[in-house]
Amino acid sequence: ARRRDSAGIGIGFYGNSETSDGVSQLSSALLHANHTLSTIDHLVVETVEKLGEAVRTELTTLEEVLAQRTELVAATRGARRQAEAVAQQLQGLAFWQGVPLSPLQVAEDVSFVEEYRWLAYVLLLLLELLVCLFTLVGLAKQSKWLVVVMTAMSLVVLVLSWGSMGLEAATAVGLSDFCSNPDTYVLNLTQEETGLSSDILNYYFLCNQAITNPFQQRLTLSQRALANIHSQLQGLEREAVPQFPSAQKPLLSLEETLNVTEGNFHQLVALLHCRGLHKDYGVALRGLCEDALEGLLFLLLFSLLSAGALATTLCSLPRAWALFPPSDDYEDTDDDDPFNPQESKRFVQWQSSI
Repeated sequence: ARRRDSAGIGIGFYGNSETSDGVSQLSSALLHANHTLSTIDHLVVETVEKLGEAVRTELTTLEEVLAQRTELVAATRGARRQAEAVAQQLQGLAFWQGVPLSPLQVAEDVSFVEEYRWLAYVLLLLLELLVCLFTLVGLAKQSKWLVVVMTAMSLVVLVLSWGSMGLEAATAVGLSDFCSNPDTYVLNLTQEETGLSSDILNYYFLCNQAITNPFQQRLTLSQRALANIHSQLQGLEREAVPQFPSAQKPLLSLEETLNVTEGNFHQLVALLHCRGLHKDYGVALRGLCEDALEGLLFLLLFSLLSAGALATTLCSLPRAWALFPPSDDYEDTDDDDPFNPQESKRFVQWQSSI
């Protein structure tokens, strides 16, 4: 029974570590997904603000400088309309903005629960290890008081083992059902919590060639508008600067803003592709359905072996108690004490001889 208990403790430590690794993968994937979504929101806000500032300042100044040439003013207003169109299209790319569900909060909650779960199992494993060791010490030294204490502790650990086994079995069954078809459950739950359209969720969770990018039209229109703005600014620089030297400064500022906008746009194109978020989704599923589930099964095996070993121990300790020599109960008594059974026996023999 002791060997079975020791093997169960080793299995328990391994299962606890595997479960922790799986949950850590889930938390890391959620944090990386949160970083991606936050970066998309930040790039959209930054780009829209820069375009709005360019429309309010540089393009307005350029219209005032070129007021004498109506065709140049018309080109400037065309660039203004294109910039406003780009800003409007980009605002629709921040699809996670205002969503009540935060991957960061979910990751923090999961890490918080996992931290206490891991600590609770470590304490349970250490408690069972100490019970095992002190029981062996009590049996080796034939110490009845230690055996009594360890019997009570074994009963407590047995109850904890049965409780943990029920919890592990329920969690393992639920996680197995989830892992058999996770996409449907995750899609429905995410749509219910976020209110996002099924097109967006299917694109990122499934990420296959049969599903088109729901933002492709906005990206295409934005790219065309940026190209038109670039060509219009180049035309204004060729025709307006020789005649209106003061137009060079706002044109250079507009070129700088346009370069920053194009850089942000290319980052958005990469981030909005389903590869990144779908990879995080896959890592989270592997953490849950491989490492965490494997760890739960080992913890279940640990609880089963532990409960069996403790039950066997509780049944065998009374038999071991009966084999202890009776002198152990009086090992601290004085030989001259009349209440000592040995001394009493000698006294009776002395009386009978008189």
